[in-house]
Amino acid sequence: MAMDETLSKRDQRDKRQADHKRNDFSALVRAHIRERDGERCVLCGRPGREVHHIIPRAHGGLGTADNGICLDAGCHHQAHRSKQVAKQLLRYRERVLLPLYGIRADEYVWLDPLMDGTCRCGGQVADGACDKMCGLKLLNRREESRG
Repeated sequence: MAMDETLSKRDQRDKRQADHKRNDFSALVRAHIRERDGERCVLCGRPGREVHHIIPRAHGGLGTADNGICLDAGCHHQAHRSKQVAKQLLRYRERVLLPLYGIRADEYVWLDPLMDGTCRCGGQVADGACDKMCGLKLLNRREESRG
């Protein structure tokens, strides 16, 4: 999406920061990911509490349960610098996380909606889905306990 050219540079920067923040993991999602992964690095198995975006925020990756994993510091460093590790993490998402949540690659799982009840795409969240049919699936607390 292109920036509105009528916005000042400061307004453009503020908008980018707000959009970037919307893709952060909430405290609830971070806690869920750490619990789901047993606070272990999914790559090497060592203790790891750093939550990493599998699909980077810069590429549209969301702060959702299906897009986050626990890594230790060394593997987290590698995930940001190695294309091979990044591909390995995408395969992990496809083979492990998507089946775990019962979703397709074009869907994503939020444990909590945005504070204003809107989806990242701008649609309204109701009945566990986005009215614009963008792929949002809200995981309620009962479903979360199954995973």
